[in-house]
Amino acid sequence: MTSTMGQKLCWAVTAAAAAWAPATQAANLSFASTSSPAAWQVATQVGGVDGAFASFPTTGFAPAVAFTGRETDGVGWISNVASGSNAAFVGTWTFFVFRQSFDLTGHDPSTASLQFQWAADDSGEGFADRGAWRPKYSLNGGSLIAGSWPTGNTYGFSPVTTLSSGFVSGLNTISFYVEGNGVTDGFALKSLGLVAQVPEPGAWPLFGIGLAVVLRRTLRGTRQHAA
Repeated sequence: MTSTMGQKLCWAVTAAAAAWAPATQAANLSFASTSSPAAWQVATQVGGVDGAFASFPTTGFAPAVAFTGRETDGVGWISNVASGSNAAFVGTWTFFVFRQSFDLTGHDPSTASLQFQWAADDSGEGFADRGAWRPKYSLNGGSLIAGSWPTGNTYGFSPVTTLSSGFVSGLNTISFYVEGNGVTDGFALKSLGLVAQVPEPGAWPLFGIGLAVVLRRTLRGTRQHAA
């Protein structure tokens, strides 16, 4: 292949990609607030070392339970029991992992974006039996990320949290790590949306056909010119 022919083919491919590359569309996917406890699981460890990640359970997940009578901005809280209490008195450190899974099959995980606000009891403020553990979350077993509450008190919703990386194809799981003091402990999350892009149906086959047509015409014209 001559240098001129190669340049023409390169131009043809570039032009075809720019003109006929498949369009994508954003799809709204399901990610539930804690007002829907059936969408959540929780694992619980009663007793452990205050502030120690090693005290959080890794097994024993069960369906989360609505926290009776507790709401923030109209969003219900969840726990492992309806009262949120696993001890008779404050001071029995209790470790919770709340998690929800969602499916990105058929979507581009690199375009996914999840937004939410969340609250936790306890706060890890280090006083008044609130413990030393700052509530944290992790996506797909990645790094632990501490929540952010400007006042330090985690009983109200945090500012909006936006996740735009760390997603994978297929099933994804986000986990929230909350330490309680044994009495009225729990977790709340307000879902603000999960979106990801998906190629429009039939776009990739059409793209391939269009590219083939351009390449064929380019090669034919180049050969005729060379002849």
